[in-house]
Amino acid sequence: MLSCPQSYKMLAGMIARLVSKFLRNDEGNVALITAIIALPLLLGGGILVDYTLLTRAESALQIAADNAALASAKELTLSNATEETIEQLSESYVFANLTNQFDVSRSGNTVDVQTLIESNRTGLSVNLEYHWKPFILQYLKSNVLPLKVTAKASLAGSKKICMIGLEESKSKAIHLTKRASLEALGCGVYANSNAKEAIRVDDSASLITGLTCSAGGIKGVKKASFTPEPVTDCPVVADPLSHRQPPAVGICDYTDYEVSTGFHTLYPGTYCNGLRVKGDAEVTLRPGIYVINGRKLEVTDKAVFKGENVGFYLAGDKAKLVFRKQTTISLTAPKTGPMAGLLMFEDRNASQIEKHQITSDNARLLLGTIYLPNGTLKIDSEGPVADQAAYTAIVARAVELAEGPTLHLNSDYDATDVPVPEGLENAEVYLSE
Repeated sequence: MLSCPQSYKMLAGMIARLVSKFLRNDEGNVALITAIIALPLLLGGGILVDYTLLTRAESALQIAADNAALASAKELTLSNATEETIEQLSESYVFANLTNQFDVSRSGNTVDVQTLIESNRTGLSVNLEYHWKPFILQYLKSNVLPLKVTAKASLAGSKKICMIGLEESKSKAIHLTKRASLEALGCGVYANSNAKEAIRVDDSASLITGLTCSAGGIKGVKKASFTPEPVTDCPVVADPLSHRQPPAVGICDYTDYEVSTGFHTLYPGTYCNGLRVKGDAEVTLRPGIYVINGRKLEVTDKAVFKGENVGFYLAGDKAKLVFRKQTTISLTAPKTGPMAGLLMFEDRNASQIEKHQITSDNARLLLGTIYLPNGTLKIDSEGPVADQAAYTAIVARAVELAEGPTLHLNSDYDATDVPVPEGLENAEVYLSE
């Protein structure tokens, strides 16, 4: 891009050559006419060059402000990032983007950077003022000085993500009804659906979160309550677990496995045609990965199902999760291996959309991430769910809460050595102005 002095030298040179040519012509009054028109030509050309440079400078400034806002807003998620550090980072991004874009070296040309951080650290704005000296416009239109641009970047959520409804178009990607309550005080709940009722809360149900964010709309009816007020038109949150590779299925270690009474210890492996625990059986699971290849992982009646550092991979069609009402469920996810941090992992290639159910009134320890990319998770117990877990995260196609459960999605990551899957701690950043 040409600087102001370069542009004016070119323009002045062209007019000088034109004037010189006419002055050498002795015929008539050409010399006089040329002298009369030279000044307006110079003035008009100068204004044109000023406006051209003004437009280019405004574009360059806006790009610099946008990039600085996006980059520095990401620092808001870091607890050790001070306001001074973020402001310095913002300024460095501005000048890195402006290098060689337009002339800020000429006397009187400066760029002022002001970064304003919101008090709740959910966004910031970068304001730029370009003080420049146009050759002509400064005498005709003073309000072009200085040139001002603003960019505002916001976090799509808090530092922690505890629920994502991956459904992209249908209503009720997240649905609470019949006095159900979802409490996610330290983390964000997101719906990717663009439907008008992407999130629906009714029948005295309540949604209490660090942030509720919907790509579409949100509707509350029949004494529904939201704390805080939800945010609509949010950017879609990409599936943070899409890169996770599933565990190997392998040959059948057990087929049609079922226990109905007594104490049992189960071992990792591939359970073909499902795994069923019923009656008054009490099952303790050894650490490792349990592949449920087809049909249900089902716990019914008054059975007890417990295990530490266990993960369940639901492989193929018809593989789904069912924990019935009077059961006792106590599970924590693996610390290492392909299912580290994952309590449940549904086969992405399953052609059938399943509805997974937790109706247990005693499922208070579900430590880890429940990942159901194709399925709906329905929780309709009458007691608290996952309240004794340091953290619980749910990433599912859709989530339903009914019959009055209180689902606790805690996010006390430091209280457990079960890892949090990558992507659940990162906030999305977007330009909001």
